[in-house]
Amino acid sequence: MNSEMRTQMVLGSDDTITREGLRSLFGSAPEVEIIGEAETLMATPKKVRELLPDVALIEVSVPNREHGLRAAADIADQSPKVRVVVLTNNSDLPYAHSMLAVGVSGYLLKNSELSQLFAAVRRVKLGGKFIDPIVSNDLVWHGIEGKTKKARSTFSRRESEVFRNLVRGYTNAQSADVLKIGVKTVETYRLRIYRKLRLSTRAELVEYALAHRLLNENA
Repeated sequence: MNSEMRTQMVLGSDDTITREGLRSLFGSAPEVEIIGEAETLMATPKKVRELLPDVALIEVSVPNREHGLRAAADIADQSPKVRVVVLTNNSDLPYAHSMLAVGVSGYLLKNSELSQLFAAVRRVKLGGKFIDPIVSNDLVWHGIEGKTKKARSTFSRRESEVFRNLVRGYTNAQSADVLKIGVKTVETYRLRIYRKLRLSTRAELVEYALAHRLLNENA
């Protein structure tokens, strides 16, 4: 297969055995090329920045859920062209919400069929999303705007709009395009939001949204 047609991938996991298993699995697939590995979740964003693969596949166990969320958020912020697929045993809906909100393109449970994993990688490389059916059947995003307005009364109208886009996983450029304003202006509003909420990263922003029940209409 032409190397330009292959999906270049970086693996990230805190577990050596898992990384070896994934390396072996994708190593036998002609359409995928593993170009790098990170030995910890927290080291994965740096590895991704260095290699700029098509897809970053991160394996997240329940005990490492916070590291996984921060790693995914950092990759989305620092390497926005890289698509992130999360492989996890965590079917908790608020956690899946948070992963999608920081910009993850694929969310797959470990008990999925191998065909689903390969399908997820193919789909996200082409710009789509792939959510495990068990999770996607229950994901909801309704009611964010009204709840956001109530919880952040100090926000201006534009800050509320930027906030909503941030927790939905929009990049600065995407938010600027939707709101018909400049990217620099979005960045300014984003800094104001972080300052008002005393936060510093997108992951913390999503955690804040979860704590205030902004991502789950059933809360």
